[in-house]
Amino acid sequence: MNLKIITKTENQAIIEFFGEGHTILNLLRTELLVDKRVLMATYDTKFPIMDNPVFRLTTDGTDPITVLREATGRIISQCDEFSGLYAKATN
Repeated sequence: MNLKIITKTENQAIIEFFGEGHTILNLLRTELLVDKRVLMATYDTKFPIMDNPVFRLTTDGTDPITVLREATGRIISQCDEFSGLYAKATN
């Protein structure tokens, strides 16, 4: 996954994701919105086939990149847990 941080302040990050779509960004948005430090997490694509989505994250003052990394860590843990349970169920 390739991304570019367009803007970063102490409580906001605007990030462009290259080659990604709704699947991963909606999952990321959903996970971020569970975090009490997150005031806003949203993304948009102007033209889904040709444009790269732009993600906007605003926090309560916590470093947005730290919050983003923690959210992706939780998603990875959930995927690992699911993968383990699925493997167990299919053996």
